[in-house]
Amino acid sequence: MYDLLIKGGRVIDPAQNIDGLTDVAVSGGKIAGVMPNIPVREAGSVIDAADRIVTPGLIDLHTHVYSGFLNNGADPDVVGVNQGVTTVVDGGSAGHAIFAGFANYVIPAARTSIYCFLHIGSFGLAVMPELWYPEEINPDATEALIAKYPDQIRGVKIRIVGKLIAKEGIAVVKAAKKTADKCHLPLMVHIGDREKGVSPSLTRELLPLLEEGDILSHIYTGQFGGLLGEDGRAVPEIITAKESGVILDVANGINNMAYGTARRMMEQGLLPTTISTDVTKGSVAGPAYGLTVTMSKLLELGVPFKEMIAMTTLNPAKAVRIDDRKGSLKCGMDADISVLEITPGCWPLPDSHGNILNVTRLIRPCVTVKAGVPIPPQCVPIKAQVGS
Repeated sequence: MYDLLIKGGRVIDPAQNIDGLTDVAVSGGKIAGVMPNIPVREAGSVIDAADRIVTPGLIDLHTHVYSGFLNNGADPDVVGVNQGVTTVVDGGSAGHAIFAGFANYVIPAARTSIYCFLHIGSFGLAVMPELWYPEEINPDATEALIAKYPDQIRGVKIRIVGKLIAKEGIAVVKAAKKTADKCHLPLMVHIGDREKGVSPSLTRELLPLLEEGDILSHIYTGQFGGLLGEDGRAVPEIITAKESGVILDVANGINNMAYGTARRMMEQGLLPTTISTDVTKGSVAGPAYGLTVTMSKLLELGVPFKEMIAMTTLNPAKAVRIDDRKGSLKCGMDADISVLEITPGCWPLPDSHGNILNVTRLIRPCVTVKAGVPIPPQCVPIKAQVGS
């Protein structure tokens, strides 16, 4: 007898190369089987997934969910299970000096699973832009905190903004990379400087430092320090980085998504490895909204749907090294499941520069299953174009 049966949906699980109409069974909070024609009498409850898409629980690789501690911290469940996302990764909201609240209050209280990148700056994003003085970086304290919270902290974060980086340049990036390497963790690097305080050449200078598994955030930014040269071609360093296994992440956010940049980079073969939102409290109502809306934008821009599921399940799970428990519907994995539908219409969604993309297929969450328990969605409404 199964606890839950998800019946008759199009199941897409890139980890197992599954894409077809089948059923998913759940017992004891774990995946119990993926097979066709499981009798409904063998389950305690049933979700009818006919005409819907069933995937491993979606994973948002870049969010800011230090809710109640930082002004920009979104409620993790508002951007998580309420929107079809079973796991979120915080992209460096906290540094070592202020991380304890995350571990002791935010993570235990959330239904959504939360993992974190620890900011190289002691106080994270408590003051923005961060990193004004060298004293704000304390490698020993950062390494000690990572050792204290090995399951929650999955990497180190640095943003290429602020006065210290403008002054010291690549030396600060090298310090963050050294700390990440000593802790055997990936480095996540934010590019795109709205204030234009950091030399745009620093992006090209830092890319050769990144190795397989490191993460480059905001690959489609239109801000200073982006990845397109003056000729509209991608800088050669990003081609090399992709070939070496650096993870290219969308991280939509408020300021770092440019549709024109995305189109030009995609035309040159630079599709993302992962799709994430960089959502904050202030962007839940737009322009980031949530992961399924960001996915809808990328679908409209030409990313194939099946590849996009890998970019929001298996790939981010590998990026934070939780693919032994999440990111797939293999038997024994956590029963984190997203049930989605694609709705036709027209939704005019702006990028960071006010350019409009008319999204004609909106991906919507229907049911979130978290640890085997169904949760109905509670999404922020998105206004469709009149007549759509």
